[in-house]
Amino acid sequence: MEHCPACGAEKDESAAFCRKCGKPLSEAGSAAPATEQPQPTREAPQPTPQAPEPPDRPDAQGTPREPGPLDVPLPLQPPPYPPTGLPGNLPGFGYQLKGVPARPPVYAGFWIRLLAFAIDVIIVGLVFSWPLRFVGSFPKAVFAFAGVLYLGAFFTYFILMTGHFGQTLGQMALRLKVVRQDMTTVDYRVAAVREFSMILSAIICYVGFFMAGFDSHKRALHDMIARTYVLRY
Repeated sequence: MEHCPACGAEKDESAAFCRKCGKPLSEAGSAAPATEQPQPTREAPQPTPQAPEPPDRPDAQGTPREPGPLDVPLPLQPPPYPPTGLPGNLPGFGYQLKGVPARPPVYAGFWIRLLAFAIDVIIVGLVFSWPLRFVGSFPKAVFAFAGVLYLGAFFTYFILMTGHFGQTLGQMALRLKVVRQDMTTVDYRVAAVREFSMILSAIICYVGFFMAGFDSHKRALHDMIARTYVLRY
């Protein structure tokens, strides 16, 4: 038996209305279909950004990438300055501006240093006495004053040449060079101490100069005071 969906009474199959509540059975029996609730829609996930592939790898389609202007390797750059250093033997007159010999040091002995010193004395004497050739006789006091000037020019010559070049003209001719004990070039202060110490080497009967012939590093007394060596190159 079917029942009325409104009141629950028994339904007569031949009746169009319910005998108890009077409602039409056709409308009550045909229940309205339940409306479907809208389902929440999900957004499609956004693709994460991919890092650009390097030029040497193929892309997603498999085709290789063409290198850009920034992908071309740069050529090797030269160093900011050429390598320093001087060869053991230099051609020419013997002038050496900077640096010390690259080979093991060879110390200059007494006789070759004496010859270089004699060349320097002659050069200073010729340059200093050349203007006196055009002047007549002088009294003794003038010659004494000229001797003092000669000593001043002598030490000035040695200090300037040794402090700037590390060698005098006589040492250039014989390929000698004055360096410090750490084999670096001398400056004007070291050159002044060395040249004025030659006075001490001279007043003790030139024993300070002769010491260069017996020392293991061929140093004179003024070399020991100034802490210098005289090398051959």
